Amino acid sequence: MQLRVARHTERLDEVVAFYRDGLGLPEVGGFRDHDGYDGVFLELPGTGAHLELTSGGGHGAPAPHPESLLVLYLGGEDAVRRAAGRLGADPVAPANPYWAAHALTFEDPDGFRVVLVPARWPAPAVVDVAVHTGPRAELRRLFALAEDSARALDAYLEAGQVLVAREDGRVVGHLQLMETGDPAEAAVNSMAVAPEHQGRGVGRTLLVAAIERAREQGRRRLVVATAAADTGNLRFYQRLGFRLRAVERDAFTEAAGYAPGIAIDGVPLRDRVRLDLDL
Repeated sequence: MQLRVARHTERLDEVVAFYRDGLGLPEVGGFRDHDGYDGVFLELPGTGAHLELTSGGGHGAPAPHPESLLVLYLGGEDAVRRAAGRLGADPVAPANPYWAAHALTFEDPDGFRVVLVPARWPAPAVVDVAVHTGPRAELRRLFALAEDSARALDAYLEAGQVLVAREDGRVVGHLQLMETGDPAEAAVNSMAVAPEHQGRGVGRTLLVAAIERAREQGRRRLVVATAAADTGNLRFYQRLGFRLRAVERDAFTEAAGYAPGIAIDGVPLRDRVRLDLDL
């Protein structure tokens, strides 16, 4: 599959100059007066994708929206600074505060927003998922990424069944499936991905494999619990269809082996949220 993103404008020359001369997207083609339309093709280097800008045809330009973004991963702070310098404009405040902390946002002549990110786009992981048959001690480092209490980890490390994701033969993530006492349910008790492999789809691949395994076992629900403070985990599970089920207050206490003062992104670690997925 190849990708070309097309957008209409009433300021073709200005918008082309913004993306070609300002952002440095090479012009690779175009057309004039083709059934009343003019257009320019710009390449997004390294992606094989094109941005097509058109005008004419009797249609006005679409209205911009602050959440309608073209996000470009430029691979370094210097590249972002150079592009910003060529644009010669001040960044605008993004609607999503995430981009304020990780990128610069600019408006093109039509008011559409472009986000310049200094990071590189992480390549999707290609992993194999299988049941772990070796000693669980080999996976303790991964388990500890998802568990702040050594006492709690000792209690369940050897329980249930563990799926592992391997990339090039190396274990890069795990997911532990457990019984709940209800034969209709299975539970995701622990899941983690090695930090250097996060953001590449490993966690999603593991969870999808666990969902399929639970279905094959005849389960009707898959349940999971995570810290209320971990909003990233809450987003992750809900994007895969999990629904909020219950809140357990004061689950992460010193009595349970958790050190005082633990926080996740500034939110105190206190309560546990339970979610479930209808299979």
